[in-house]
Amino acid sequence: MHVCVCVCVCVCLFRFLYSTATSMAGHTLNITKINRVHMGAYHCLADNGISPPANQTFNIEVHFPPLIRVRNQMAYAVNGSTVTFVCEIEAFPEALKYWERFPGGRLLEPGDKFQMETHYDGYKSVMRLNITNIRPSDFGEYHCVAKNELGMTEAEFHLMEHSPFIIRPPGSTDINVYGTKPPEKESYEDICGPPTTCPECPDPRDFKCKDTIVSLYDLVGNLEIKPIGNVSFTGLPNRTTDCVLYAVGKPVYHKYTEQLYGAWLKDPAARNDAMEKKVWATRENDTHRLFEFANKTTYRNNVATKTYRLERPFRGNAHVVYNGSFYYNERNSPRIIKYDLNVERQTAMNELEGVTTNGSNYLYTTEINYMDFNVDDNGLWVIYGTPDSNNTMVVKLNENNLTVQYGWNISVNHHKVGEMFIVCGVLYAIDSVTERNTKIRLALDLYHSKLLDVSLAFTNPFRKTTTVGYNFKNKG
Repeated sequence: MHVCVCVCVCVCLFRFLYSTATSMAGHTLNITKINRVHMGAYHCLADNGISPPANQTFNIEVHFPPLIRVRNQMAYAVNGSTVTFVCEIEAFPEALKYWERFPGGRLLEPGDKFQMETHYDGYKSVMRLNITNIRPSDFGEYHCVAKNELGMTEAEFHLMEHSPFIIRPPGSTDINVYGTKPPEKESYEDICGPPTTCPECPDPRDFKCKDTIVSLYDLVGNLEIKPIGNVSFTGLPNRTTDCVLYAVGKPVYHKYTEQLYGAWLKDPAARNDAMEKKVWATRENDTHRLFEFANKTTYRNNVATKTYRLERPFRGNAHVVYNGSFYYNERNSPRIIKYDLNVERQTAMNELEGVTTNGSNYLYTTEINYMDFNVDDNGLWVIYGTPDSNNTMVVKLNENNLTVQYGWNISVNHHKVGEMFIVCGVLYAIDSVTERNTKIRLALDLYHSKLLDVSLAFTNPFRKTTTVGYNFKNKG
C-alpha cells in the first residue's frame, strides 16, 4: 500500500459518496457510532471548477466475531430422503466455516452423503448442508461452526426420524441467534455529530511515499541463478509434471492447539487407502517423537494411534511425510534424515553443503526453520539459507538415499519473505504470513531458471501461519 500526501489551496466543493451511491456535502464525514453496516468504500470528491476533480477513497472495516442465525433447527426425515440445514453467518474478518457431527465433534467432509455449499455477500454468508440418502445412523445432532481471530460461534441442529404415529408440534417461525448481536442502528441525525474543527495540516515536505510490502526488485535484485558450489550432483531427472499455480484456496480448520508451532502432515504418495487417511504430527516441545493418527477425526480428538521414537531429534516444523517415510532436519545439525515408518528406523542421512543450523540466520520472517522440506509431483526438495549471504539455496534430492541430484544458488533474499514452497518444480514466495491478505508475487521456474509472471492472492485469516506446503495428491 502506498501512502502519499497531496495538498492544494483553493475554494473547493467537497462531497462524500458512499459505495451505495448515498452522498452528502462537506469536507468532513463523522461516523460517531460505527456499525458493521457502515463497512465499505467512501469516496471523497473535491471540485473547484477546474478539471479534473480530485478524489480519495477510504475503506472502512468493522471487525467482530461470528454471528449465526438459524431459522429451522429441527428436521424430521424418513429413510432414503434428503434434509438441508442452513446457517446464516455474519463475520469480519471472514470466518472459517465447517460442519460437525455430535457426539464426538467429527468434522464432516463433502462426498456422496454430505454435500456442502457456501454463498458469500460481503461480510454475510450462507452455509448449506445437504444430508442425502438418510439412514438410521444419520439421525442425531449436527453443528455449523464459524471461527475467526475474534472468536468462535456454533449453532446446533437436530435430525429426527419421522414417525406417522407421533404428532409433531407445529414448526417454529422464531429465528435462533448464536453469538453477539450488533448494536442497534442509529439514525443519521444520531450518527452525524456536530462539525469538528480540523487540525492544522503538517508540512507535506515532511512526508514520503512509503511501500509497506517489500518490492519484487528489493527481494530479487538483479536475479542471479547458479549451481551450488563444491557439490557433486548425480543429475536432475526430467520434469514429470509441468504446471503453474493460478489460485490458492481458503484455509480449512482442523483443530486448535496451545503450541506456538508444530506440523500436521499427510502422505501425498500413500501406498494404500489406510495410509492415505493417516495424519502425522510433531510438537515443538517433543522433538524426539512423531505422532501418528488413523484419520482426521482421531487427530482432532488428539488420540494418537502410534508414536515413533526418533533416533535423532528434529528442528522446526517444515518437515514432510512422503512415500512412507518421514524427512526432517536434525536439530542443531546440517544433516537431513530419512526415517522409514514401515521399519521404524532411520534409513538414510546426508549433510547439506553450507547450511545454517543455529544462530539468527533463519529461513523466512517466521524465524522457526533453517531448512524447508517440500514434495511435489517431481519428488523431494529442500530450501535453505547459508551463513555468508542472503541467497536462497534449493536442492533436489533422491528420496531413497538423500543424494543431491541438483542444487541452485538463487539471489532471492529469503529473510524478506514469509514462506516459500514448490509446485511442479516452480519456487513460490509468499510476501507475508502475518497479514490477513497478502500476495504471492515471486514464481521461479527451477528447471528453466526464469521468473514467471504471477500475482496471486493469499488469504490468511488467523495471521500466524508458521509453515506452508503443497500436497500434489489433492492439489492443496
